[in-house]
Amino acid sequence: MKKIALVILVGLMFLLVACSNSEDQKSSDSKSDDKSSDKTVTVKNSYEASGEERDGSDAEKVNDTVKVPVNPKNAVVFDYGALDTMKELGLKDKVKAVPKGEDGESLPDFLSDFKDKKYLNTGSLKEVNFDKVAAAKPEVVFISGRTANQKILDELEKAAPDAKVVYIGADEENSAKSMKKNTEILGKIYEKEDKAKELNKEFDDKVASIKDKTKEFKDQTAAFLLVNEGELSTFGANERFGSMIFNTMGFKPVDESIKNSQHGQNITNEYLVEKNPDMIFAMDRGQAIGGKSTAKKALGNDVIKDVDAVKNDKVYELDPKLWYFASGSTTTSVKQIEEVEKAIDKN
Repeated sequence: MKKIALVILVGLMFLLVACSNSEDQKSSDSKSDDKSSDKTVTVKNSYEASGEERDGSDAEKVNDTVKVPVNPKNAVVFDYGALDTMKELGLKDKVKAVPKGEDGESLPDFLSDFKDKKYLNTGSLKEVNFDKVAAAKPEVVFISGRTANQKILDELEKAAPDAKVVYIGADEENSAKSMKKNTEILGKIYEKEDKAKELNKEFDDKVASIKDKTKEFKDQTAAFLLVNEGELSTFGANERFGSMIFNTMGFKPVDESIKNSQHGQNITNEYLVEKNPDMIFAMDRGQAIGGKSTAKKALGNDVIKDVDAVKNDKVYELDPKLWYFASGSTTTSVKQIEEVEKAIDKN
């Protein structure tokens, strides 16, 4: 009988020790979770916030540092390039709201997943529905050039006072480097650093691939044209769309004297005749914003019929939503390069 009692007593002692260890482990795990939830990533923002003047004369420099919580919930994403990168990083569940436009018309096809009603619609890229931003209760808001406006930033602060605002736009003068940095930032914030490195490597490999091909065209010139309701604009090597075609991909610009401008340089048909590019990459802004497509008509007139690019069927129309709305990230740049590769391979 005494032996039985002793066995029971020893068993109870082991049970008490096990329970104590379990509670200690729970306490330790809880402290670890609390510590993890307090982790932040420091991001330095540096950009220009536009004002009301179209020429940017009243823009204000923004240089600040924000501490973003690791794995923030309910992100509001105003940049389609960053949105695509988040999608490729497996972070769709972290997105709460995006600008879809009316009936999701602004979203490129490759971002059609975000048409789902579970993602709140914050309006368009430039006309923000701040009520939807407030309803999203974001911990972080990702912005780029279109949203980096003084009035919009003031209203964002009212709608989401606790959210950290992170500028995720590309630097046009050093776009490749800045895009890769932005991918790294998203990787750090969401603890997806290894995947971010993979995306950057894919971008580097794709750039190397297209540059091998453009070596074949070193004696040929190219022009990037934006068509808007029949009017033409062109872009140089250090600005917006031209930077991707000329600096990143390696095509030779037909005109190296184009002045830097966010909106490009207006040109005429006679300009195209004079410069006579061997290739033309054309993007129809009207089609991108839901207006009337005019690229075929604008580039099919008799005045420019003898321009080499037109005569030799080397006018390449580009996806306007990809180029106009979603450019500026490593993942969308890969899509742009693939589109150009496919176009030139046909010839």
